[in-house]
Amino acid sequence: MQCPFCKEEIIDGAIKCKHCGSNLENPIQSGTQATMDFVAFFNTSLNIWKSNLSDLILLTLVFLVVCWIPIANIGFISGYTRSLIKVARGQGRSQVGDLFTAWDCFGNLLVYLLLYLTAAVILHFVPFIGSLASIALGFLVVPGIYAIIDARKDPLEAIKWGMATIQADFVNWFLAYLVGNVIIFSGFMLLFIGALLTAPLGQLIIIQQYERCKSA
Repeated sequence: MQCPFCKEEIIDGAIKCKHCGSNLENPIQSGTQATMDFVAFFNTSLNIWKSNLSDLILLTLVFLVVCWIPIANIGFISGYTRSLIKVARGQGRSQVGDLFTAWDCFGNLLVYLLLYLTAAVILHFVPFIGSLASIALGFLVVPGIYAIIDARKDPLEAIKWGMATIQADFVNWFLAYLVGNVIIFSGFMLLFIGALLTAPLGQLIIIQQYERCKSA
């Protein structure tokens, strides 16, 4: 069998991966074990990023050029994400053409994002806690985005699944979201060009968390 975290071959029925140390008997946990699991899939993301760096830089470069096109950028975001999921699963190399092949989830993702934006705007008008609630909402919608892009869930299914998976594995989702986004935006702070390196790595970290939870 294959470890769901580091993708290395392990003995059938193993309860702990000998390569990355992840707990396979009950992979969705909290506290200390969750932190250990995060370190394991962070290292896995880093290794995947290093092994595919040239392809990921080219993919990200083209993505940053086309992602400014209104409305159509939703399709490009889907294509970019699917390409990184493909790489994370070891199903092939990322290719620029991947950006233009994910229009099948365009409608569902558009509706999902419109629902999010509507809720975020409403929350901004709530005194005192509105802004904080809007930030929290941004975190809560992340799993659903990946579920729509990868599993083609409809918006309501994505909302339901996203809430359930965050509730089941809050610590790892929070760590993946926080660290992934800090890495991504650090690249944009470095004269923007740094995003060619940081955007795919940050995404891969969040994708590794999604991979852990997608069958839950």
